[in-house]
Amino acid sequence: MKTSNAMSQESLLKEISQWNEEMCQSELESALPKVVSMYQCCSGWAEHIRLLKILMEMFLPHISFTELEQSFFSQVLPKAVNLFDTLMDELSGQAGALSSQNTELRAALRNVLQTVIQLLETLSVCIRHLCSTHELLSVDSIHSLPASVLHMVKTTFTHCKESEMLYSGRMHLVADLLQALFKEAYSLQKQLMELLDRIVLEPEASEEEVVDMVSVLHNMLEICSVISNMDHALHANTWKFVIKQSLKHQSLLENHLRHNDIVCSLCQDILITFHSCLQLAEQMKLSGSQGWS
Repeated sequence: MKTSNAMSQESLLKEISQWNEEMCQSELESALPKVVSMYQCCSGWAEHIRLLKILMEMFLPHISFTELEQSFFSQVLPKAVNLFDTLMDELSGQAGALSSQNTELRAALRNVLQTVIQLLETLSVCIRHLCSTHELLSVDSIHSLPASVLHMVKTTFTHCKESEMLYSGRMHLVADLLQALFKEAYSLQKQLMELLDRIVLEPEASEEEVVDMVSVLHNMLEICSVISNMDHALHANTWKFVIKQSLKHQSLLENHLRHNDIVCSLCQDILITFHSCLQLAEQMKLSGSQGWS
């Protein structure tokens, strides 16, 4: 029975892969629940990514904004986050044993990293589509998206920041993929900030919408603390986003934001940047002295 069901599902996916945009739109109501159900029940990493790509690339563009959260994001993103956490746990748990002699583990870790990159790329497809539309965007319509994406971005940046320690000095064996992973998370965060910048909170915004936006800003603050000495451009742009959104929605958010945390975080980041500048100046001074000697 299971084999027959698997064959039936594979036949459906093969059929869907041949559909054009018109077909995807006309069959959305009947096909989307089936593919979502297959996605929620899948277990293998490769199958998970495959189904997620189908959902994001073929069905998402045809779902109205008013139905996005209930019909799509709330059904799809929790499993994507679970997969991400599983992959990152696998990396953290095995990274310390990496060596040039253990080719099997090296191949396995590289495969995990590539899967994480594919997962982030698939989410980028989703956000790029949302950014390309001209429909009015509300917090309610993407309730699950910011928290899911920011969780993945923060965890990715943290992993990259701690990679030298995690991989016990053998980071060079996976350095190319770690760099690609960082770039993908970097791009994903920038796209999310662009998307969130389009949101306008009305004076009559619900408590849940306000809480969602406050949560976004607090999550961005946590990301700032992670990337403060990793990428100065992204660090500065993240702070600009936090300040801009705080002022943009000031009347609704001011009583909910943790102002003390924001000020303390900003002061810490300014101090870290100041010390980095001093170190750079000292290095330039030494370099200049050696050049004249």
